[in-house]
Amino acid sequence: MLRPGEPLPPSPSAERRAERGRTFETEILAKLAFLHSDAVVLGGEDRTERERATVVAMKDGAGVILAGRLPSDLGARRAGEPDVLLRAQSSTSYRAVDIKAHLTHDRALGGVDASCSALATPCPEAAEERPSHWARKRRADMLQLAHYQRMLEAAGFAPPVPRLGGIIGVEEEVVWYDLDAAVWLTPSSTGNQKRRTTMEVYDFEFDFRLDILAVAQAHQADETVPLLVVPVRTSECETCPWWSWCGPALEAGDGDVSLLPYTGWRAFRVHRDHGVADRRQLANLDHRTATLVADGVDLRPLLRAVDHELDSAAVEDVIGTRKTAQLARLRAAGVATVGDARALCAKTASYCDEPLAGLAEQVDDARAALGPAPVYRRRGVETVTVPGGDIEVDIDMENVEDGVYLWGALVTDRTGRVPVPTGYRAFVTWEPLSPAGEGSLFAQFWNWLGHLRSSAAETGLQLRAYCYNAAAENGQMRRAASVLGLGDEVESFIASAEWVDLMKVFESQLVTGSSVGLKKAAPLSGFAWEVDDPGGDVSMLYYETAVDASKGTAAEAARAWLLTYNRNDCEATAALRWWLGSVASACPPIESLGN
Repeated sequence: MLRPGEPLPPSPSAERRAERGRTFETEILAKLAFLHSDAVVLGGEDRTERERATVVAMKDGAGVILAGRLPSDLGARRAGEPDVLLRAQSSTSYRAVDIKAHLTHDRALGGVDASCSALATPCPEAAEERPSHWARKRRADMLQLAHYQRMLEAAGFAPPVPRLGGIIGVEEEVVWYDLDAAVWLTPSSTGNQKRRTTMEVYDFEFDFRLDILAVAQAHQADETVPLLVVPVRTSECETCPWWSWCGPALEAGDGDVSLLPYTGWRAFRVHRDHGVADRRQLANLDHRTATLVADGVDLRPLLRAVDHELDSAAVEDVIGTRKTAQLARLRAAGVATVGDARALCAKTASYCDEPLAGLAEQVDDARAALGPAPVYRRRGVETVTVPGGDIEVDIDMENVEDGVYLWGALVTDRTGRVPVPTGYRAFVTWEPLSPAGEGSLFAQFWNWLGHLRSSAAETGLQLRAYCYNAAAENGQMRRAASVLGLGDEVESFIASAEWVDLMKVFESQLVTGSSVGLKKAAPLSGFAWEVDDPGGDVSMLYYETAVDASKGTAAEAARAWLLTYNRNDCEATAALRWWLGSVASACPPIESLGN
């Protein structure tokens, strides 16, 4: 089980990111070597020699060590090669810094306080706080810094607290992270959440992986030893080289419960612990009972009373009168007496020992995934509705690691009374992205949209702007707006009825039991993309060619592909809106698959 099959090769987009990262790392190391003439520059293929040279440089108190390799910690089974090691002031201890080809901080909320130092003076003591700036909180980056921190501690080269690590991003400065700050909201076995430090999260994750390896090795020697983990569908599976093995295993038969959307590891484990391993078993649970469990009603005393109480006994005589919220939910579900409780499902009620907030929805998801129709109306939805407008604008943006290079909009005027051209419009730049260039592009788009909104309002018309899964667009608009001083305007727009997240409209009224991304949902309307292999990862490959003017006709072709792809995304949103408002009400109700 340590190597169940041949791993998939990296995707072209993954290869692109890796190559971009290697190129950027080489450039930054060269700049650091130029800025610090006394830096110790290592490298080379011989790991043993590089490790030895790194130790010598640290013992000698070198101020900057580039491309080194830390002493292997054989006992803890750790090895690591930080891009940069910086000596702490007045000591021969070191802090690790890694180089990453992505943004490290911005003005948008959602990170941690930004403390940055220049490449010429990279130590944390020379760092400056950036008011209103936030360091991007990338989990992989920070866990890698924690890994190096543990290695430095094991080798005796770690400075005293605070435990800090740095990331050099495309801004070309060191952003420092406090690895002992409780910045991660993590789940617990009870389902509650707790804030933990990067070091705490790293220690748990690393120890867990060692346990997985140890048990897998024991399983190889003795197959009666159960594996610590089994294949589970998570958000990381899309880029995992082992999906070619796990995917068919999970999809076999009625399909693993983790294939359902928004299930997660905890839900998978709870289902497994209750003897529910596949979607069929989950679909066979009772929805009414699942709703009560999800709402926090403890059904166990009531079901125990079925064996010895009269059917006419009131539920409050069993569970007491103080539990008013539970009593109200039972009455709403038609359970007023012990006799009524006989119709509840004991297996479903067994989840009361570890309730899942989404249990009822997961039952319906499982039924929809296995049902004959591609999509069903959610419970209680008689007619599928979509907020409409006199002027409708479908919006989609395209971005790379450095920012947004394209805002696309498709305008539909249902009145003919607003003097704004209809159809698709692109706000795009093919110049290398910079903060100023990206800000200017967003300003053009925002001014255009603002004019359209004002024109509609002055004419007494309702404007609606639509996006599918607006979280990405919201984040990018907030980030650009914070730089341009448009934060309040953008927040007002996002919170208004003018801005509609069509994915939320879809998910609140329909259920498929699988992904409802735009590429999956739009074909329900009969829409098809004009470009081959449409997707965000592929678009990044085209972008690399599109911004390279030296590639001539190839660059022009790449730009045409990107504009067509973005226009198609806008058109797909419009087509899906039409389908939701005119056809989706004919979808069968999920109740048709059972109660």
